[in-house]
Amino acid sequence: MEKFKKLQEDIQDASNQEVVRKTAVSGVAVGILSAAIVCAIIGKMFDDPNSAVPTFLFTLAVFLFLGGIIKLFVSRSYYLHRPSRSRLQALTIYFDIHDGNDLQTCMEMKRFDELSRFKREKDTGVKLEAMIASKGDFAAVQISEYIPYTYEAVTPVMCFYGEDARALRASVGAVK
Repeated sequence: MEKFKKLQEDIQDASNQEVVRKTAVSGVAVGILSAAIVCAIIGKMFDDPNSAVPTFLFTLAVFLFLGGIIKLFVSRSYYLHRPSRSRLQALTIYFDIHDGNDLQTCMEMKRFDELSRFKREKDTGVKLEAMIASKGDFAAVQISEYIPYTYEAVTPVMCFYGEDARALRASVGAVK
C-alpha cells in the first residue's frame, strides 16, 4: 500500500499553495496579560507595609501572567483559502469499514450525492476528513482507514473547486 501524507500535512502542497496556514493572536490572552500588568501596577502603589492587598495583587498578577502566556502560546492556527479569503472548516466523518473502496470511488468520480447511502460508524473503520472553505468554493478531502492503533491515509489529498466543492459541501452537510 502506498503511503500518503495526512490532510493537515499535505494540504498546502496539494492545493498548489492556494491554502495557507495562519496563526491568530488570542484576544483573551492579551486581555489576561493586560490584567496582570494592571494588578502589578496597582500592587506597587500601596505604601502600607502591613497590608495584605499588595501581596494578593502580586500573586494574582503572577497567576494571570502565567495563564496569559500559556493561552498566548497555545496556537490558534487555521487554514485560509487565499483566492476566496475564506477559512477552511475541518470535518471528520466515520463510515463502515466495508464501504472504504466504494467511498474512495465515489470521491474520485465526484458522485457526492451518494455519500448519504453509506453506513455511518463511530471512530472505527473508514474516516473521511474534509476541509471546506466557508464560502463553499474549495474543498480538500482525504480518506483514511483504521489499521490497528492509528488511521493510515489510503488516498492522496483530493481538491475540489467551484461546483464540485459546493456539491461536496451540501452532501457532507446532509450526512452529518
